[in-house]
Amino acid sequence: MAKQDSFLRRCAPTFLGIGSMRCGSTWLYEVLKCHPDIRVSDRKEMHFFFMREMLQHDLDWYNAHFEPENGGEPKPVRGEISPVYARLKAWQVNRIAKLLPDLRIILTLRHPIERAWSQALLDLGYLNGGDVRRIRSIQFVRQVERARTRLSSDYCRAIQIWSKAFGRNALLIELFDQLQNNPQAYVDRILQHVGATTPWVLPEKFMKTKVHATNSLVGFKREIPEVVEWYIADRLLEPTERLNQLLEGRVSNWVDEMRTIRGKVRLSWRILKALNLALLSVPERLSYEVYHAALDARLWRRWQHFQRSYVSDYDHAGAN
Repeated sequence: MAKQDSFLRRCAPTFLGIGSMRCGSTWLYEVLKCHPDIRVSDRKEMHFFFMREMLQHDLDWYNAHFEPENGGEPKPVRGEISPVYARLKAWQVNRIAKLLPDLRIILTLRHPIERAWSQALLDLGYLNGGDVRRIRSIQFVRQVERARTRLSSDYCRAIQIWSKAFGRNALLIELFDQLQNNPQAYVDRILQHVGATTPWVLPEKFMKTKVHATNSLVGFKREIPEVVEWYIADRLLEPTERLNQLLEGRVSNWVDEMRTIRGKVRLSWRILKALNLALLSVPERLSYEVYHAALDARLWRRWQHFQRSYVSDYDHAGAN
C-alpha cells in the first residue's frame, strides 16, 4: 500500500482549527479532548503545516499524533487546533487541500480591537517577563504593525483563502462573543460541523472557566490606552467593514464600535500613526519579508517532496 494511502486511511486528521490567535483555541482544545468521538493531537498547536515542524518532520510523524492512545481503532473524528494556520498563504493551503481534501475547518473570530490588544499583551509580556505595566504605548502601536499581528487580524484573507481551497461549506465561522455568551451552543455547532455525536453536554468545569484570561498569562492587568485603541480601530475598520459584508451583517456591532472609536481622534495620534508607518515599523516589515522569502523557498521544496512521496503515490494507487 502506498504511503499516502496508508496515511489517509488510518489516522489522518478530519478537521483543523485554524484560529484566529487569542480567540479561545486553548479552551476549545480542552473541550474537544473530552468528547468520546474525538481524538485531538496529543499536543495543542502542532503547527505542522506552518514552518519549522514541516521542515523537521514527515507526514508519518504528524499522523502518529492522531493514533489511538491505547491502541484499538482510531476515533471517527480527529484533528488539531493551530491558530497560526489562519496566517498561511494560499499556495500552502492549496497543498493541504490536495493532501487532505475532506477536512472540516473551524475559524473563530474575535472583536478586532480585543484580539489585537490581547496578542500585543501576550507578545510584549513574554518579552518583558510577564510585566506589561511599564510598556509604553508606542511599543504597543509598533506591535500592531508586526506581520504576525496584521495577518492574524486579517479575517477576510483567511476566509477567502481557506474557502477557495476547501469550499465554503467546509469552513465554519464562529464568533468569540458566542463562545462567551453561550458556550454550549458554540460547541454544539462545532461538533455538528466536524461530525461528532450530538447532543453532548459540555462538562461543567468549562462553563465556569474564564476564556482567555490574558492577565493571568502576562502576570499583570493593563487596560488598553486610548491611543492604542484608536490606532487599532483606525487600521482595522475598513477590513472589518469588508468582513461584515462577507458575513452578511454578523459583525455590524464591531463596525459601529470601531467607527465611534476612530472618530475620537487627536492630532498627536495622527502624527504617531504617520511616524510608525513611515519609519518605526519599516525594519521589522523588511526583515519579515526577507526571512519569509527564504523560508517559503524551503517550504516549497518540502511540499514538492511530499507531493512526490505521498500524493503522487496515492493518486497512482487510486488509479489502479
